[in-house]
Amino acid sequence: MEVCGRTVPAKHTDDGIRATEKDEPIDPTSVERYLDKKFGDDLDCAEAELQTLAKAYRPKELAEAAYPLYEKFRPDIPSGKKGWGAEGDLDLGLIAKLSKRD
Repeated sequence: MEVCGRTVPAKHTDDGIRATEKDEPIDPTSVERYLDKKFGDDLDCAEAELQTLAKAYRPKELAEAAYPLYEKFRPDIPSGKKGWGAEGDLDLGLIAKLSKRD
């Protein structure tokens, strides 16, 4: 399956399509715990802003715009830190502005 222009290994399950790791579906509960740990009290707000942003696009438009949008709002990583998992601040105000398309 393709997400933001990148291939993500996935398979169909009784509960729908699930991303996989080592050919096994990833447990959604573990993903929820990870997100809760990273976002804390801001998780609901972040999810709401991202859903609003996604709804501002038609599905085909979103498929093309998703990664460029992510590049605009992804947190800046502090100097001396690298890669995925490095902590940064997600600007929910910027995401809200991006959802108000001109």
